[in-house]
Amino acid sequence: MRHHKKPIDSTPSKLLTQFAKEIVTESSGPIVDVGSGYGRNAIYLASFGAKVLCIDNNIEALNFIKNTNIDLYRAKNGVNNIETIELDLIIEKWPFKAESLGAIISVHFLPEKLLDYFIRSLKKGGYLFIETIGGQGGNYLQLPPKGFIINKISDLFEIKYFKERKVGPIQSEVASVKLFAKKNKSLYQ
Repeated sequence: MRHHKKPIDSTPSKLLTQFAKEIVTESSGPIVDVGSGYGRNAIYLASFGAKVLCIDNNIEALNFIKNTNIDLYRAKNGVNNIETIELDLIIEKWPFKAESLGAIISVHFLPEKLLDYFIRSLKKGGYLFIETIGGQGGNYLQLPPKGFIINKISDLFEIKYFKERKVGPIQSEVASVKLFAKKNKSLYQ
């Protein structure tokens, strides 16, 4: 089980804030925050009126989302815009059908196997936002190989923002990645 530190600061990803309005207004379908932790990014997206589904394996973090700062993410009509699912995506099955999601947000959690599911589950016109961990200390071992993400998505997505930085020891071939992309082709055309 992955454990999260309770947030000292609930500020969303700085990079995500640059693209949030586009994601919320242009995506058609559910927005999923994968590895949502305590919901800092989901709450920010929901504050624009988006429906966001938080997936995490940490029930404490999900309960925090459900029970804290509810007014921050209630729509004008009083409906809660955030739902939660307790799921360990390392060992459990990806729960979404092909071309069923409007956006996927993945900040500091990206096992390589999930990228194929992300690609398949996004609708044409859907958004993908990825911000991997930075690679400090030994956490570089959790990062994908340099070029892996961009090579995997470049045929199907319009890349709106991409930054890749090699991290780890000199002999390592891994990179931290920041990506914002829009799916412009269906897998089934």
